[in-house]
Amino acid sequence: MIARKVLTLFAVVSLLAGVAQLSHAHHSFAASFIKKEIVKEGVVDRYVFRNPHVIVYMMVRDPNGEETKWMVEGPSATALRKAGWSNKTLKPGDLLRITGNAGRNDKPMISLENAEILDPKTRVVLATPGRHNFNAGSETASADIVSIPQKLDDDRPNLGGNWGRGRGKPSFLSHREPPFNEVGQALQAKWDPAKDPQVACEDPTLIRQAGFTPHTVRIEQFDDRVVLSYEEYGGIRTVYLDNRNAAKPGDPLVKLGRSVGRYEDGKLIIESTHIPAGPSGSYGNQLSNLVTTVETYRRLDDPTQGPMVEMEMSINDPVNLYEPWEMVWKKLYKEDYEFIPVECHAPY
Repeated sequence: MIARKVLTLFAVVSLLAGVAQLSHAHHSFAASFIKKEIVKEGVVDRYVFRNPHVIVYMMVRDPNGEETKWMVEGPSATALRKAGWSNKTLKPGDLLRITGNAGRNDKPMISLENAEILDPKTRVVLATPGRHNFNAGSETASADIVSIPQKLDDDRPNLGGNWGRGRGKPSFLSHREPPFNEVGQALQAKWDPAKDPQVACEDPTLIRQAGFTPHTVRIEQFDDRVVLSYEEYGGIRTVYLDNRNAAKPGDPLVKLGRSVGRYEDGKLIIESTHIPAGPSGSYGNQLSNLVTTVETYRRLDDPTQGPMVEMEMSINDPVNLYEPWEMVWKKLYKEDYEFIPVECHAPY
């Protein structure tokens, strides 16, 4: 039996300490970088303040005067926005000094651990964006807690709205290691982070998008359907409540599965099949194309933080797992929250 333990992701970290875990949640840090700190100075050519990663392209001149375009890969724009960054933090022409980890295989890449904007004539530091805790501004003061009904007028649970991270409590995104059988263990032992499909900007499968995501989820409830939108990868699911999208024999697999939903005992339940094989997160944990899932959404309220949605996902895979695997997240209501668009850039 594989030992069960809780994996706590996205711990409270600052930009200058422990950034590797947070900044590369979209894919493994090892997919693009090695643990070797380097410093590079260059002129900003393009600044992309988008998810899943903030990207800076800068022209770096070597001692011989030759210029090379370097790719700087940072955390998600969602995380950096909490640290005070915006789409105006950098601009083309800025002289930038980046301290970070070197790219794999000597590629012209560096991870964004620290950024300094320099005066182009004197090299004096003009600004140091990012010297903030990633969770700055994410806490909800008691006086600011909103209240929304737990149920709609027809007694359905009130799940509508934007639901995201709270005060950074690790339990807001936690799940135990998958209960792999021998087949699953063998696949995991051969996992190569560099071959993660998300490194190449492929769309994730359902488990990774809906179960593994630490970012905000938007839920819209209608009489005949529920629409779920995900900030992290930009995925959108329309789940009908009248079985019109129920899977039929011979239907092709689709990344976010074929799903049917229903309300039962004050909860929203979504059952999904026809999900392609693939990794379920940045750690690998690959599942087969026979995987099925059951998601259960319920409303909870936290007296210190406000309205909350809890999602439990039960994952069944007769090929790679010896028993069901559960993922759980809890997210808080985010009033007037604005999604940051997705523009994925594959590493060099």
